[in-house]
Amino acid sequence: MKNLIECRNLAIGYKDKNEKEKILFPAIDVSLKEGELTALVGPNGAGKTSLLKTISGNLSQLSGQIIIRNKDLKSYSAGDLAKIISIVLTDRILDQHIKVFDVVATGRYPYTGFWATLDQQDRKMINMSMEMVGIESFNNRTFVTLSDGERQKVMIAKALAQDTPIILLDEPAAFLDYPSKIDLVHLLQSLVNNHKKTILFSSHDLDLTLRTADRLWLVGAALPIKTGIPEQLVLDGFIEKYFVRHGLHFDPEKGQFIQPPAGNKNICLIAKGLKGIWLQNALVRKGWSVNQNEDENIVIQLVNDEIIFRKDLKTESFENIELLLNKLCQNENS
Repeated sequence: MKNLIECRNLAIGYKDKNEKEKILFPAIDVSLKEGELTALVGPNGAGKTSLLKTISGNLSQLSGQIIIRNKDLKSYSAGDLAKIISIVLTDRILDQHIKVFDVVATGRYPYTGFWATLDQQDRKMINMSMEMVGIESFNNRTFVTLSDGERQKVMIAKALAQDTPIILLDEPAAFLDYPSKIDLVHLLQSLVNNHKKTILFSSHDLDLTLRTADRLWLVGAALPIKTGIPEQLVLDGFIEKYFVRHGLHFDPEKGQFIQPPAGNKNICLIAKGLKGIWLQNALVRKGWSVNQNEDENIVIQLVNDEIIFRKDLKTESFENIELLLNKLCQNENS
């Protein structure tokens, strides 16, 4: 796959009131590959938005180069760059009563000339973009009447109407509930796989990006950006390194961060199937360290969908997980 964007020894940041440069990252050397869904992942405040704005030309770089389609970013006019890169930021639309069609239509500004007059081709592209994200029935709705998920789709349709091969999105799922996040990422995957777009989006939702992105750009405090496919970054230990948090441990098998149990609360669990998975989840959530050592003081076993509790050679059975948790709580307090 060829590189559409290359950052070479790039320094990004800002100048303080004394004109002293504040660099956000060590020198950046990364490439955005054509035809991939790439996630820029890192904790809040790591500089993800600044990097997106710099790559898109909305924020000046401090030093280094940004090469877009084999040309330096600085050699593009604003109009020419707008035909290559579209960007969706988290900024709210000020005029909440504007019609959805008119919001999407602003994506055609690089093509409409001085008077911003829409011709037949412009309207065709606007309608096509709205169909691609499933909002073709929203033409006459005002922006203020939309849910957060619908608003995000409108902004993506605007970027599609701009008809660029590269789309950058800043935290597109930030204000969405979980099902809407899944729906949005599936839309982004479809744009890459079915409509030949190359997409770079920022996110702090590690769980979502590990399961959906083709490639990750990992950012962390005072660390160089690390890139690779999600699976390899997990196996090589970079996820935990870049998301280090006191008291948290990244479980590479689950692809999640977990909080180690406090104290010495060990419990043996012998259980399989769906109920076994959620039984273990409940025990870990309540602070137990789960293993399969039957010499532990407390042993929990799932037999024919019945939960068996064993301690000091005495056994009890429970129909559901909540009753077991109540028993464990009583046992701790006794």
